[in-house]
Amino acid sequence: MNGTVELPRVTIATHDYNRLMSVAAMEGQRCRRDREFLMSELRRAVLCHPDALPDDVVSTNAKVTYRIDGGRPTAHVLVHPQDLLWPGAELSVLTPLGIALLGLRVGDRMPFRTNRDGPGHEVVVEDVQFRLLPDEGDPAWDAPDHSDRRDRNTRDDLDRRLDEALTETFPASDPVSIIVCGRS
Repeated sequence: MNGTVELPRVTIATHDYNRLMSVAAMEGQRCRRDREFLMSELRRAVLCHPDALPDDVVSTNAKVTYRIDGGRPTAHVLVHPQDLLWPGAELSVLTPLGIALLGLRVGDRMPFRTNRDGPGHEVVVEDVQFRLLPDEGDPAWDAPDHSDRRDRNTRDDLDRRLDEALTETFPASDPVSIIVCGRS
């Protein structure tokens, strides 16, 4: 990455911003280069209420399709590392690629490096499809539901929708297949 590159605008939901700032503050000297990259992105971000976040903006719990250095399209669900459940289907927001993707819009290009001495890369966002779960105000998963409302998302419904999304993202014809086992 030679010369000056004009970086794209970054829009981040306030709940992602707050959670990532907390992580960056606690990280200290560990993964210093990634922490510096994360902090630089958070400093230049435009903050947005989660409900007002445009559909084409990459956020956590969103499925993003992207290309690195013009290669094949790849899709992952961007998640916080503590929320990783399906290795291969998800991408941690604290990796250099995850940090680069966060807050971009469809069509945006962002330079990043995977390590200090490694080559520079460029990621291009091709699609942002869905957000899996609301991040604020969720009832506890294990709390009993005493309401009679039928329109509520149950854990089984959310698991089924996630399984369908993973199947769509990683069809059996792809070279890499994901098999989601039963969850307890």
